[in-house]
Amino acid sequence: MSAQSSYSCFHLFLLVVLAFFRLCSSNQNSHHVLCNDVERQALLQFKHGLTNESQRLTSWIACDNSTGHVHRIHLPGLDGHCTIQDYYGTIGEKEALKQKLRGDISRSLLDLKQLKHLDLSCNDFGGIQVPKFIVSFQNLRYLNLSSSNFSGTVPPQLGNLSELHILCLCLGSFHDQSERTSMANIKWLSSLGMLHHLDMSGVDLSKLFRCELSNLQMYVPSVNLTSLSVLELSYNDFNSSVSQWIFSVTSLISLDLTECYFHGPIPSFRNLTSLELLHVSMNDFMNSSSIFQELSSSNLISLDISYCGISSSVLDSLQNLANLISLDLSENQLTKRIPKSLVQITCLGVIILDREQYNWYNSSFQGNLSFLRTLDLRVNRISGPIRDSIGHLSSLEELYIGLNRLDGSLPDSVRQLSKLTFLDFSYNLLTGIVTEAHFIKLVSLNYLDGSANKLIILRLQFANWIPPFQLRSLYLRNWVLGPQFPLWL
Repeated sequence: MSAQSSYSCFHLFLLVVLAFFRLCSSNQNSHHVLCNDVERQALLQFKHGLTNESQRLTSWIACDNSTGHVHRIHLPGLDGHCTIQDYYGTIGEKEALKQKLRGDISRSLLDLKQLKHLDLSCNDFGGIQVPKFIVSFQNLRYLNLSSSNFSGTVPPQLGNLSELHILCLCLGSFHDQSERTSMANIKWLSSLGMLHHLDMSGVDLSKLFRCELSNLQMYVPSVNLTSLSVLELSYNDFNSSVSQWIFSVTSLISLDLTECYFHGPIPSFRNLTSLELLHVSMNDFMNSSSIFQELSSSNLISLDISYCGISSSVLDSLQNLANLISLDLSENQLTKRIPKSLVQITCLGVIILDREQYNWYNSSFQGNLSFLRTLDLRVNRISGPIRDSIGHLSSLEELYIGLNRLDGSLPDSVRQLSKLTFLDFSYNLLTGIVTEAHFIKLVSLNYLDGSANKLIILRLQFANWIPPFQLRSLYLRNWVLGPQFPLWL
């Protein structure tokens, strides 16, 4: 969940937290508990059913100041980073796993009659069914069960939660296919007239697609889809015609159809004037000049059109994306000619290219990348030296050029990348000498992987040199470090 994280459930819970709630502890000995006695006992039963290795159940609920009713339970694991690799860099994988709650979800929660916010995302409930009693929380406005290892069928009675503003059911784990949740039908969505954010990425919708999802348009008039701002249907292998109703939701700000394998007929984006994030990787309906003409002069901030079979002539139709920050063009049918439309983009912060597009980086396109924060060229067949001009990317924070055929030496200009936190040039054919001069300005570096190159010699001019950075990960396989082992290691 990347730019796409800008509209993730982890961030959007802020939309529904009431400003005047006060946190209270479920500890009976607390002098500041405002929750009423019945609901406090219900919380204690719920707490006792959980395995809480991190002991983080200290301040996780919110009660109304005047009535004492519990309005909010907020218990995302890993601080809401459902991909554990995004989290354990600071504390280690073993400790990160302890941040996930386990155990059972007690029916005692039914005593919380005024519950409006329930977040149990990014935990590990061992493949249990989605608790059906959740559908009894009639006042619920925010529900997030994403990536917590639930299984089975999503209860259609969720349609009874007519007050829902945000619903996150990203229940599938894309690294662990044993966690797979499905839906018997989605007619219940027609009852959620106040919904702003809907995330069903990873939920198995493929079985019902032909008979249900494509026909959802008949329910659109009865659904207040004018309120829906975020729609995520990613990682569902529909392999069918794209459903046109999606493009009638004019209020959409974020649309994620990654790996849905939608085909034509070509939809129209003309009415999606508020769209800022569009991720449509692996959908071949995008190879159309008319689509890019409609997206021109839009407010797009993040655009992922990788693996869409797009040609350079089609991409030329995309114009005037002045706000674009993140762009993924990898694995398309683009030639080495630079599309004129891309030359004009000056605010890009992230760009991902494949091997055929590498020459764009080596050409005048590079001159417009002063805002670039991430450059990902991994796992290609890029050959030749790393150019000295890499040092001109003054805003670069992450550089991935591993698993290519780059040769020559590491250029001295790397030292100019003072904002760099992640540097990976592993598994290439680089040779030559690396000294402390290469790292002298890399004060923010915390990950360095230069392993498995042809022959790189680390030769420090000062034996007692202390680097300006604090590394968390260092990989120097096949380097020559001698004759003395570097003291800073």
